[in-house]
Amino acid sequence: MFGDKAVDLIKSLSRESTDPMPSYCDELVDKVMDEMNELNQQIQQFVQSNEATIERTSEEYRHQLVATQIRFSALLWNKRCLLAYHYNRMEKLKRLRWQLGSALPQDITKNLSEAELVWFLSYSNNLSDYMNKLNNGKGIDLTLHQKPPKRLYIQVRCNTEYGDLELDDGTSVVLTKDSMHFLPLSQCEKLILGGVLQQI
Repeated sequence: MFGDKAVDLIKSLSRESTDPMPSYCDELVDKVMDEMNELNQQIQQFVQSNEATIERTSEEYRHQLVATQIRFSALLWNKRCLLAYHYNRMEKLKRLRWQLGSALPQDITKNLSEAELVWFLSYSNNLSDYMNKLNNGKGIDLTLHQKPPKRLYIQVRCNTEYGDLELDDGTSVVLTKDSMHFLPLSQCEKLILGGVLQQI
């Protein structure tokens, strides 16, 4: 039935809502596009065949007109579902850029389509260019401090062997696995987002 594949595409978004970026449904998108092309061809055939052959008041014409209106509604439905699917994925990519930075982990990039990778790189470059132009060309990293801090210093535990971390005041902290530190939030927020540190 028309529109079923498009509904399956939307359902795939809700089924995989726990995954930060579910894999792109190439097959379903292609099937929806094929169905849209088929519907469009049927609509075009109706328009071309009825220009002069069928009298517009006949019963046959009315039946074909109703069938064509149904096909057109199905075409619009498929279009809306495709747009919703891609818009949802685009919004997830935006959130990932703000949370993880410009370098996405391999387990996320393998789930993206080629067009999504190109879009993400373009969005990331545009955001970086904008942030670099702020503050009279000195730049401001807007991805930091997205929520106002409750405290200036936080206690963190290191999840991996990271090495030296130089703070803004010039002091250096050695981050080894399972070591605990009391650090300025502004200095370790990126490392928390990257999974190097964990707030205690």
